[in-house]
Amino acid sequence: MSIVDNCENCDAHCCRHVATQLDTPKTKGDFDIIRWYLLHENIWVSIDLSDNWLLEFRTPCRNISDDYRCGDYSNRPKICREYPSEKELCERQTEKPSYKYLFTNEKEFLNYLDSKKIDWRFKK
Repeated sequence: MSIVDNCENCDAHCCRHVATQLDTPKTKGDFDIIRWYLLHENIWVSIDLSDNWLLEFRTPCRNISDDYRCGDYSNRPKICREYPSEKELCERQTEKPSYKYLFTNEKEFLNYLDSKKIDWRFKK
């Protein structure tokens, strides 16, 4: 069931974060960098349904108006114009999460690593 239809009744979720794909971590150094990211405010890391690792900056677009509309709609970037594509739903048009794992802080990430028995600790 759709939560929103064509951005009606949306809270501008897609306009309140920026996400970029990370290389899949393989080494202790890679895991340590992700720990470092998660020690910063408003930074999240997730593993999406396709096993892509994403670094997410929880920060709103400067053009969001008080009613959650774009304040510069006719001049919005191409990525905004094309989202979502015809082959995808926005995160608010599905009840399903867009990720397998979501880490909003270091503790969640370390619990994940330990549960997967990943050797991430550097020896003292």
